[in-house]
Amino acid sequence: MALVTEAELLARYNYFNTFSSTNVTDDLIYYAEAEINARLAPAFDTPFTAGHPTVKDLIIDLAYAKGGKLSDREDARAAVIGRIEEIKKGNEYIYTGSGTTIAPLSGADTDRIWSNTKDYHSTHSMLDAEDSMVSSSRIDDLEDARGI
Repeated sequence: MALVTEAELLARYNYFNTFSSTNVTDDLIYYAEAEINARLAPAFDTPFTAGHPTVKDLIIDLAYAKGGKLSDREDARAAVIGRIEEIKKGNEYIYTGSGTTIAPLSGADTDRIWSNTKDYHSTHSMLDAEDSMVSSSRIDDLEDARGI
């Protein structure tokens, strides 16, 4: 489900009134939302499920950067990416619809690729497939989380 509607995008940028509804929703909004989730993933739990005003603002502006007037695209994109970097650094928080804010995850290393299995040994090796196994530490941690 899209966090931004076609009406919200058109309210800010009436330039898109000339586009078909499918292009606005399926192309511009969908891909802008995917990029925002990807760019904020190192510092926040994504994908966002609620339409927080800050996230919606970023999606709308990035959609414009992706499909707006050619002469404005680079400046618009640079502004959105710059704002995302400030949010990831904690210089700006994500404002929610309930009036609270969401800070970046504590200890988030926004310059590195994140993995939920980074603390476990590799599950792939030079051995044959039947000789490879899941990390026993990972299995223990999953069992502990489930209370087994």
